[in-house]
Amino acid sequence: MTKITFAIKYHYGDAEQGRLDMYDAAVSFQGFAKALSITAHALLNDGEIRRKGHSIQGGELFINPSRKGSFEQIVTFIITNPESIGASVAAAAFYDLIKWTWSKTLDLVYEPETAHVKKLSERIEPFIGEMEEVLEVPLEQAHRPIKQNPEMVIALNRQRVGEVIRLDAETLKSVSLRTEPEVTENIKGNITRYNILSGYGRFYDDDLERTVSFKVEEDVSSTQKQLLTWSMHYAQESEGGGKILIDAKRILTARGVVKRYVVSSIRQA
Repeated sequence: MTKITFAIKYHYGDAEQGRLDMYDAAVSFQGFAKALSITAHALLNDGEIRRKGHSIQGGELFINPSRKGSFEQIVTFIITNPESIGASVAAAAFYDLIKWTWSKTLDLVYEPETAHVKKLSERIEPFIGEMEEVLEVPLEQAHRPIKQNPEMVIALNRQRVGEVIRLDAETLKSVSLRTEPEVTENIKGNITRYNILSGYGRFYDDDLERTVSFKVEEDVSSTQKQLLTWSMHYAQESEGGGKILIDAKRILTARGVVKRYVVSSIRQA
């Protein structure tokens, strides 16, 4: 079995006294447990995304006694299925996948460095878009002590290496989301990635001049959904090609940044 041990450390506020509000700590630990389980399962199962995050096929997570003198929770990830990933690359890939997927969810800049995670990032299917949505609630829960004390910082630390990811008042804004009640019409752009089965994809928004994740509502007709594949194909064939118009509700961060579109109508531009 391969064992990977790391620490979740709480800084400032009550954590400096070696304590946290019990309810806030429980919510935060639950959020970390879900986020870590979702990420670890994807690592061990070829990018399969589990939405509930309560179990890992091929692995287990355990907590160990906290270290005296600080509020630091030690966590051990045990890979029970040796065929899922090589022992020599497991730790590097695990931390790389955490840093990439969690950074995307928290609006931080990071690109994969290991071959295992790069392979996931290069898929035609929008793995990262669906992972972002699945991780948003758990990572918001993980921020719970920061909601009560904005000066607090929570860091996931790799043994003998240092900080992998940091949560603070600014990253909290990226997972504090609201959905606009009204539909925004005639959003112009083209599809860059799309998963027919899940309905998740990536949409290049001409007005924003960047790519935004989207999810298609279930009642959108199959004829309209075919335009997504058409757009992706023609966008790759020619510059400026494959343009479509979508109507969608916008999901925004606390900063007012567009995080995702929930698409209700699609047509050619």
